[in-house]
Amino acid sequence: MELVARESSFNSQAANPTSSARGLFQFLDMTRKNYGGNKVNWNDPYEQAKAGLKYIKDRYSDPVKALQFWDKNNYY
Repeated sequence: MELVARESSFNSQAANPTSSARGLFQFLDMTRKNYGGNKVNWNDPYEQAKAGLKYIKDRYSDPVKALQFWDKNNYY
């Protein structure tokens, strides 16, 4: 998925040094809380992917729209 490549280079341990963004989809702390919080094993790439795809569906309807937003704003 192009969006994950841009956000984390498919590194499930990726960390943004200037924010709380972490993981494949670079979820911020607040986003992690809204998408499973402590119930999700955020070290597991599969769990990160499930949460990330749910977030994209909830916010953008589909990955194409999320990528279009990223193209305009350099984030999603």
